[in-house]
Amino acid sequence: MLRGFRKIRLLAGIVGVSASLSFPAFAQDIFTVSGVHVDESAETAAAARDQALAIGQRRAFDEIVARLALPEDRSRLGTPNQSDINNMVRDFGVSNEKTSSVRYIADMTVRFKETELRNYMRFRDVSFAEVQSKPVIIVPVYHSGGYVSLWDDPNPWRDIWSRNVATSGLVPIKAPIGDLQDIGTVSAEQAENGAMDRLNNLARRYGANVSVVASATVTGDAGAEVVDVTATRYEPSGAPQIFGVRETTIAGESLNETLVRAAKSVQDQIADGWKRANLINYGTGGTLMVFVPITGLADWAKIESRIFDLPVVRASRVVAMSRREVQLALEYVGSVEQLRTALAQQNLSLSQMGDLWFIQPAGTDRLQGLSTGG
Repeated sequence: MLRGFRKIRLLAGIVGVSASLSFPAFAQDIFTVSGVHVDESAETAAAARDQALAIGQRRAFDEIVARLALPEDRSRLGTPNQSDINNMVRDFGVSNEKTSSVRYIADMTVRFKETELRNYMRFRDVSFAEVQSKPVIIVPVYHSGGYVSLWDDPNPWRDIWSRNVATSGLVPIKAPIGDLQDIGTVSAEQAENGAMDRLNNLARRYGANVSVVASATVTGDAGAEVVDVTATRYEPSGAPQIFGVRETTIAGESLNETLVRAAKSVQDQIADGWKRANLINYGTGGTLMVFVPITGLADWAKIESRIFDLPVVRASRVVAMSRREVQLALEYVGSVEQLRTALAQQNLSLSQMGDLWFIQPAGTDRLQGLSTGG
């Protein structure tokens, strides 16, 4: 029973990591795992707490591995001991703590050290991706008993996406709020017919460049429903990509819980597709001499941070700088195409003209009149 539990303050230094932290909400931080729930009992409150925090870090490790690596590759990692996990954890924080004389409950946020985690996976020859994509907008169309809904209520499928979106990780997911602007942008019929202009407009509103129309159809008797999802991924360029998910309500489960599992399966397939296209081979790479057209130092500062923070950029060095351009020696891992993809997620384009390479903001043309090439 939790009745009579009292709040406690977590002491720093448990299992070798500082826990007295407050975390800002970094949607872009792929090395942070939030919402790890722990509930452990032991002979004393202190023992239950130590046990819970160690288990929480292990669960966070399992989640970060699932986030970065493909399912078929994870078995090669084995089961790390607690010392290995402690070495990979940068720090952690807790919230919603409750304790009794023998029980400890909390929600944990765990941040991992990027270098140590990479080394652990690379040493075991596990390929992984760590380039984060731009957000993906989900368009949840619901079919049940001849009823079709996108924005109208009831739409439990849309409700689930609104509550259970993955805002961090390699592929952040966004769900539309369903206000008058959304309603006027695209209908259920237009979404399922692949009206690209309308879907692109909806995606842009939410800062996304990809929309996934996830059409869920529910059939079967109450308590034994089958949820079939046809998901179609639309990008501004390229052919639509289609995949499917099927989940069946199991004994003791509600339809809502089945829909949650279906949504999680859709998210997993979206993330795995991105990972397969962006697995980085750290044994490959090279160096490019690139020119970055700029309009001034403030412009360069914005572009510089977006380039230097990319995980595929191993090192960079400014070779020359003028008021109109910066020349960089850029050392990267993986392939040139993976570098191009990583830059595109930061709204930067990598292009080649003859023997010269250029990086500039996507959708702009600053190459006219540069002093390079002469």
